[in-house]
Amino acid sequence: MRLGDGELAINFNAVEPGLFFKDDDTGLIKAGPTHVGATAPNASGVGFTSNSLGESWLDTTSTHVLKIYDGTAFRTAKAVVSRSAGQPSNPEDGQLHYDSSASNLLMYDATAAAWVTI
Repeated sequence: MRLGDGELAINFNAVEPGLFFKDDDTGLIKAGPTHVGATAPNASGVGFTSNSLGESWLDTTSTHVLKIYDGTAFRTAKAVVSRSAGQPSNPEDGQLHYDSSASNLLMYDATAAAWVTI
């Protein structure tokens, strides 16, 4: 059975729970919650071929980075700001980072592949 426009569906699966609804344009929309983990959520609704446009994921691989699904891939939501002793291992271009061990505010320049002191 397929959802009608505006109809709600609840997935109570422990791995990827969520509240979904169907719209008349993009298909299935995930209203929440945000997936938290080191790997992107990869489950699409039954009868749909991909994640929901606008679906969110808190990537915990290195620095906690919020990513949003744009219909093709999960993209980093700007601006990324972090704080820790030392520097994150997987920075994003333009990321601001406060290195608490050196008391420095840094910005990551992906072109130079380097942290720049601000």
